[in-house]
Amino acid sequence: MVKLGSRELVIWITFLIMMVIMMVVIGGITRVTGSGLSMVEWRPLVGWLPPLDDQEWQRVFNLYKSSPEFISLNSWMDLSAFKEIFWWEYVHRLWGRMIGLAFFVPLVFFFISGKIPKQLAPKILLITILGCLQAVIGWWMVKSGLSGEPSVSQYRLATHLGMAFIILGVLVWTFMDLVVGVEFSTANSIVRHAKLVCGLILITILAGALVAGLDAGLVYNMFPLMGGKIVPEDYLAMKVIWRNIFENPAAVQFNHRLLGTATALATAWLLFRCLKLNISAPTRTAAYSLSGLVILQFSLGVLALTNGVPHNLAVAHQLVGVCLFINSLVLIRLLSVPDGLIDAARYATLGR
Repeated sequence: MVKLGSRELVIWITFLIMMVIMMVVIGGITRVTGSGLSMVEWRPLVGWLPPLDDQEWQRVFNLYKSSPEFISLNSWMDLSAFKEIFWWEYVHRLWGRMIGLAFFVPLVFFFISGKIPKQLAPKILLITILGCLQAVIGWWMVKSGLSGEPSVSQYRLATHLGMAFIILGVLVWTFMDLVVGVEFSTANSIVRHAKLVCGLILITILAGALVAGLDAGLVYNMFPLMGGKIVPEDYLAMKVIWRNIFENPAAVQFNHRLLGTATALATAWLLFRCLKLNISAPTRTAAYSLSGLVILQFSLGVLALTNGVPHNLAVAHQLVGVCLFINSLVLIRLLSVPDGLIDAARYATLGR
């Protein structure tokens, strides 16, 4: 097995993972506070600073006044109220720029000093491309709410969140390359089962983005039934059947519930299979933690739903979803490496 990680690289990738996790959380806060459409212009190079005087604040507020969201929903808002929603979107965009700096500045240093292994070069290039693309997707999403309906497209919201998870996934996989090694086998059924669970987690998260984009969590605030039935009466309310899956709030919420249940069952079976194997302590811990997170996530989802989706529960639900996704990737890699090549001491040293 070939481990690629100098301690500096491990720290760098770990720091980037933490920043991306925080970015997803900030994005969730931006969404639930209705702040995402408060900045109606995109200035990627000169938008680092917020308004610094009253004249600039008034200019930015006047731009917002022309948006569909202000006209349809927030016409009551004065400058003071506008500042409250502006700051979360500003922090969201600023944090994205900080991630860019945290990626590119160390990358230049590692490249000049020759510390980037050749095996990692494709992943580093991929992260670079995905990061730039994510910035464009973010503005593409916001732009959908600046004309017509006073809300962003649920399709674009899901694309934006999905790209964040792809970036996070590549970072976590790179971290595991550095810590565990690049030689691993996936030719066994337990690894395929773990991949299935990871896929279900990601699909459920994307379905959750559709729920958020349509405010579908507000239509049936009960569990486990929906209007007294397992499948809501209005599941196929739209004449074009496929559109119900993506645009009908009742159907979107039901699908999210169904996917969450399928993920929980698949995870429980995976844990049962893992415990029957002679696996290493870190692998066993990852299997237990994945199961615990699934239980926590399912509980948070039910609590958020039955309490009208309060902000704190909604953000916590999103954060635990991130942790679930990371945990599933780590478990895949640990299950893919022969047990004799992983021990708790080596794992704890992060590749030293």
